[in-house]
Amino acid sequence: SSGINAEWPLRPGSRLRMLKDGNILTAGFSSMSSRCLRLYDPRNLTTKLEELPIDSATGSLFPYYDPDLNLVYIAGKGDANIKFFELDGGSVYYLNQYNSGDAQRGIGMMPKRGLDSNINEVARAYKLNVAKKLVNVIPLKVSRQSKSFAEDLYVDTAGYTPALTAEQFIAGENSLPKIVSFLELRAANSTSKGFTASNSNGGDPKEVETLKAEIAALKAAVSEKAATIEAKSSRIEELEAENKDLSEELDKVKDEIAELKKKKVPTATLR
Repeated sequence: SSGINAEWPLRPGSRLRMLKDGNILTAGFSSMSSRCLRLYDPRNLTTKLEELPIDSATGSLFPYYDPDLNLVYIAGKGDANIKFFELDGGSVYYLNQYNSGDAQRGIGMMPKRGLDSNINEVARAYKLNVAKKLVNVIPLKVSRQSKSFAEDLYVDTAGYTPALTAEQFIAGENSLPKIVSFLELRAANSTSKGFTASNSNGGDPKEVETLKAEIAALKAAVSEKAATIEAKSSRIEELEAENKDLSEELDKVKDEIAELKKKKVPTATLR
């Protein structure tokens, strides 16, 4: 775009996030090689709106942006903590941090639909623990006395329904995400009916009916085969039982023949 200055002093290793107010957040290193957060206006990238120093560690920073609450979670490679910042009015404010004794190689974040509003969980991190070679689950919660639903923590958020079809996206159209209430999103997630995939014109009714008929025929064939297998299995059991009875009768006959041979009287020799 002609309104964006291409001369942007972004240092190697920096990561950026587009914010919902139109600004750009970068997490990287300053000219003195210290780690910091910066805010830029995309119309003038040569001048930063805000710079917030973090520390002098050397690990890369991974920013995770929550546009609903205007929060950003910063995790550093090799660090043992996750820091929380609030974005407001073109400024960045430090809030708090999670600390542990084990270094992290990276983290992933649970989508909003998986959070537990009963414990005021606003984020959930999955930390790749280097030392123990496992993933730690870290729920990030807001401490409150009230047990009621916190509407200010769970504002309307992006839903399951795509804002654009594939055809619209390829055509170059733009659209904001379709917003739904958090409770609606969680209800859709709990019933596993939130996401569906279909083409823009819907399915052909005749094709759908044909597929249903084929499925019904396959189910009938499977049921018939299952009944045949069950009948043959029962017949095998009957034959095995008869074979066992015949074997027992044969053993009795053999025993009787042996007894008769023992009781046989010797024939007198004629002179």
